[in-house]
Amino acid sequence: MAETPEPVKKLLREAQTAYRDAVALQVENRDPTRSWDDWEAATAALLLVSWAEGAVATLKQAGVPLQVPTDVQVTQFAKLQTQVAVGPTTIDLAAQFRAGPAREVVERYIRLFPMTRERWNKLIQHALQAAGEMRDDEAANALDMILERSPNLRTLVQSKPAPLPQDAPDEVRIRRTPAVQAAVQGSFFVTGMTDEQVEQTRDLLAKVIRQETTVSVAGKKLEELGIGDFVEQATLATGTDLTQARLETVYRTNLNRAQTQGRLDICRDETVRKFVPLMIFRSTKDTRTRETHRAMDGFVATTDQIDSMGIAAPLGFNCRCSWSPVPIATAVTRGWCDEDANPIYEAIKRHNGRRQELIDKGQVPDEGFISG
Repeated sequence: MAETPEPVKKLLREAQTAYRDAVALQVENRDPTRSWDDWEAATAALLLVSWAEGAVATLKQAGVPLQVPTDVQVTQFAKLQTQVAVGPTTIDLAAQFRAGPAREVVERYIRLFPMTRERWNKLIQHALQAAGEMRDDEAANALDMILERSPNLRTLVQSKPAPLPQDAPDEVRIRRTPAVQAAVQGSFFVTGMTDEQVEQTRDLLAKVIRQETTVSVAGKKLEELGIGDFVEQATLATGTDLTQARLETVYRTNLNRAQTQGRLDICRDETVRKFVPLMIFRSTKDTRTRETHRAMDGFVATTDQIDSMGIAAPLGFNCRCSWSPVPIATAVTRGWCDEDANPIYEAIKRHNGRRQELIDKGQVPDEGFISG
């Protein structure tokens, strides 16, 4: 497997930092807008990278020559259109893609994969739109999804009540006493944590999520503040682990999807189809692979069939499966197509055998997951 280019690693690190900071700001009840903006910009570039990585890898695997077409104007990075409309907003690509690691990433893939200016600008639009949708979803749901997996974290982050107004009636004030709170709101009130202690613990949790401090250092601080008896270090560790797990799920699913689209998009090209008439499904063969995904390994299809059946990888959240090109020589040898790259569907159907039943019965993609 090829080494990940340093510009891509740098961009991924920036994206991870922005994501952690956005979640931490939400934990602190502060405005995370700027951090979500930074994450969206980095994510758009990473989606472009993944698309191009898939396209270039497919061309190389299938032995398709990478050459500049003579009948079109090939994009030069310096000449890219800089204004792209995404919904009601106009985004300046000069700011998005010509600064820092994003520029290095984009330049790298334009050199590897020549394309027309029109197509490149469309890809940028798609990447920005997809990143915007991801940002909206994560900003609205990420913290809540993280807290769902840990009742202790939810109690901690959401336990501080709003200040009482001066004229609050006595029955409301009674409901706010520690004894009543202990009965209705969970372990942090049971242990007698004050509002100030809750706030200090939330601040420590945010620092751990940002990786500004370690769990062990934060745990010692809890003890110094007199909170160590109320909140275990494990609660802080859970917070940062779940944040990282959420980010990995989002990226593994969406970057895999972008890479698959790059593979399929390039194979839809009429010229490339002469070199790559078919695609074959490859599952990751380890203990984490779902049985249905493992059983799909080796399924052969045209790009049109993949689209119509809705089985573009990933086939579920965290899916690591992919589609690989079947070069013309291999397809002819196996009897899956003729020498003019025309698929022989009966032969392909015999080869796929019972794999097709998984699709027909709705077992792939995973239930509730929309592929492609």
